[in-house]
Amino acid sequence: MLEQGDLLLAGGLFLILLISSGADNRDCRHFFNSTTANKSGTFNSTSWPGLYPLNSNCRYYFVGLHSERVELNITDFQLQGVYPQCQFDYLDIYADLSSLDPEAQISSPLLGRFCGDRMDILPSRIISTTNVILISFHSDGHRSARGFYGSYRFIDASIYEIGTKSPDHYCQFTIQSTYERRGQIVSPTYPGVYPDNLNCSYGLHGVAGERIQIVFNDFSLFHGGDYCPYDSLTVYDGGTRHAPVLGKFCGEHGPVTFFSSGAHLFIEFVTRAGRIGDASNQYDSSVDYKFNRRGFNVSFTFRHDLVTIDNHPESQNIHHIRGTACDMRIISNSSRNGTIKSPGYPRDFPVNITCIYYIDGLYSQERLEKVKVKFTDFSIPGSMPECNYGYVAIDEEGRPDARVFKERYCGPYLPPDTSSKNSRLVLIFNTDNAREGRGFSALYEFIPDYGIPGENVEEGQCTYLYASKSDKSGTFNSPHHPLRYPDNTRCRYIFRPEPGERILISFYTFFLGTKDTACENNDYLEIFHSGPTAGDRYSIKHCGRQFPGPILADRQIEIKFISRRNSKNSTGFEARFEFVHPDSLHTNCGGKILSPGTGGIIVSPGFPDKYNSRTFCRWTIKASSPFNDLLVYFYVFHTEGTVSSDDTTTSNYGCQNAVLRLYRGNPRYPTMYVEAPEEKCGQLNGEPFLSNNDTFELEFLTSSRALGAKGFKITWTEVHKEGVSCEYFRCSKSEYCIHSELACNRVPNCGRGDNSDEEEGCPTPFPKRGESASGPSVSKFDILHIAIGASISSFFCIVLVICGLYHRRRLSPEQIHRRRRPLPPEQDTVEVRYVAADSSCNTTDRLLQLDHVGLSENGKTTVSSPVTPNQTKKSLPDSTRTTPSDTPPPFILKGQTTAEENAEGEGIKTIDTANHHPHTPRIQKVSIV
Repeated sequence: MLEQGDLLLAGGLFLILLISSGADNRDCRHFFNSTTANKSGTFNSTSWPGLYPLNSNCRYYFVGLHSERVELNITDFQLQGVYPQCQFDYLDIYADLSSLDPEAQISSPLLGRFCGDRMDILPSRIISTTNVILISFHSDGHRSARGFYGSYRFIDASIYEIGTKSPDHYCQFTIQSTYERRGQIVSPTYPGVYPDNLNCSYGLHGVAGERIQIVFNDFSLFHGGDYCPYDSLTVYDGGTRHAPVLGKFCGEHGPVTFFSSGAHLFIEFVTRAGRIGDASNQYDSSVDYKFNRRGFNVSFTFRHDLVTIDNHPESQNIHHIRGTACDMRIISNSSRNGTIKSPGYPRDFPVNITCIYYIDGLYSQERLEKVKVKFTDFSIPGSMPECNYGYVAIDEEGRPDARVFKERYCGPYLPPDTSSKNSRLVLIFNTDNAREGRGFSALYEFIPDYGIPGENVEEGQCTYLYASKSDKSGTFNSPHHPLRYPDNTRCRYIFRPEPGERILISFYTFFLGTKDTACENNDYLEIFHSGPTAGDRYSIKHCGRQFPGPILADRQIEIKFISRRNSKNSTGFEARFEFVHPDSLHTNCGGKILSPGTGGIIVSPGFPDKYNSRTFCRWTIKASSPFNDLLVYFYVFHTEGTVSSDDTTTSNYGCQNAVLRLYRGNPRYPTMYVEAPEEKCGQLNGEPFLSNNDTFELEFLTSSRALGAKGFKITWTEVHKEGVSCEYFRCSKSEYCIHSELACNRVPNCGRGDNSDEEEGCPTPFPKRGESASGPSVSKFDILHIAIGASISSFFCIVLVICGLYHRRRLSPEQIHRRRRPLPPEQDTVEVRYVAADSSCNTTDRLLQLDHVGLSENGKTTVSSPVTPNQTKKSLPDSTRTTPSDTPPPFILKGQTTAEENAEGEGIKTIDTANHHPHTPRIQKVSIV
């Protein structure tokens, strides 16, 4: 029988249907209601498997009873668009709606927006958190596709409620052993994909003398890395989340069994948004649903026959067995070490039992620990590897399952020393079919764990080695990353390439507290570099949110991390290292430049096109005299990153993927670069740098994740310092002495704010501040004029073609024959030219049409240029003057001379027609300049 609320819900659906019936015919509504006779069915897009209609907006409502959930399974899917942008057609799924009210849809989180044809990005199964699911389908007016097809069913919601439900939260429960001795706990949408931003809890409470057994029947959470920084199931050995952590789990787990140490257990299930995948695949790293996220199914049992051994001296002799269970748990405390022994040691152990020893180090925000076990006595009858009469097995990964281990040990020999990979180590002692023996005794020790991948070369110390012999690539990070790193920690990271190799390091994340330019009072990362010259060494400190630039070295390099007592919520850093061969880098750039006393230009590879990732360039500029300096000027500079940030509390900055390092040299030791270079990136406008001696070195490096940008164009100038007088050109403000050839070259060679080299005695002054030094910029009006000119030119071409075809059809054969005779030379060329005026001029753009071409006395055709008769060569507009470094020379035909070279008159171009027949037809030309 339907409840009153269900009848009201059905009436609401009917009202929505009536309202929607008068909507636009491109909109559609589909309703699937739960009834006694109808608990399942199928749904699909309009016309499936044919093409769905364009410009459609359809909604699919699935509404069950209040005691039900909705389950969807989409089995065919093809929409126009690319996931995750889905800018064309898409399917929105709402599986967390509280009602059908439009306001509920606005406030409800979206499970996901889907498009394309990849089934692996779709959730394999969708289950609602309430009794409602809404699917919204949108298609645009361009292209269509096959659409989608799926099935639905209404399922019993009681399996998701266990114990007493909290009135304030739909997934917080309390389970009492007095009411339920055993049962199952499942995630809120198991086995469907679980939603983001969940915080569910399950409190299990027994009576005195009871312990709780937990079994993972099915477990599949997103695995975001060590210590589960994203989705996780945390089990606390007590009644609240403030109790010691028994284990934190994510990823995939098979059947797993473990026990509480007392009568209470607290389980917390947390999910997050923004999961990431394999960073090497930029597409797949953004696909969230390709990772299995069906949640968990956990069984619980309150038991009386289990024993606990805590890490306290007075409890070390409690090894009695109740029934056949002898599972023990040792929790880290201030003693940090202790001894474990087999039951009855050193007397004979009992047979046909299995004991599991859980040895748990600390797992908290402040401290992580690993477990180390060393056997001091061992005697179990049998021979390896069979060990058919009893064995000891060790699982260093801490999976609490007696059936999961790599190797079993028996016989008279001591097993090897073993350390856990995380905070738990599990030791299994099995005596099935065994003959009586002495058993074992072992020492355990809790050692600090920093959660850093790599070879820990100093046990208990944060020192890690990354050698090319072991791994060619990998990651390293601050302690506990992405959790907050602990205070008062010092770490060393050593990278050791093989001969002929280079080490490339780039940083993915970086957050070391608030901004501190000098890094004196902050946590910091110090990178020790090898300079350009053998034997050079310098270091750079990084702190706050300023990303270090990528690093490339051909020798061993070391990085130090120092944290103090002010880490607060700082998450530290994560970086990637690669040992690479020089041939795998883009190094077709750079070189040594010996100055002839003047200056030159340096551009990034491919400028102004994008540079590549893994690019390394080094330029060394040497002045003509050891007494001279070098001035470097950033003419154009646009790379990834930024060297400053207005709000360092919310955003990172720095040269994460591309960096230009400037080595200015040491004034006392001209050949040694012992001072740290300056790192530049982002967009810089006209910034000059002066060397400390006669050598200036520039190094450009991009990481493997660089996307590319325009790059840079840098000018360099030799500043002469010999004697008191200047034999060349003396800059008026900076008083630099530069070569006379650099004056009036339209390049700033005098430094910041000094344009005297382009103003004094130059025909056209150098552009003022704010104007482009490389020529006029294109304004919106220029773009509009170019578009108009292109349209007019295209219109003329179409008219000429239509007229030609029309007249050809109307003419007789005799007329066509006569028309094929050559035209007079004064009518054989039509040129339409659109000339864009300089953006700094007040003149308007002109559309010039030259209908006739005349012949001069020497047999050359003359064409008037845009220069007016009164204009001289020196008064040409800026748009007609270029330098070889900025713009290629104008295209000139063979025998053609420019107006400057014409001896008979300025402003006239001549085209040699001596070798052309006077009646040869010419191509009608429409050109836009």
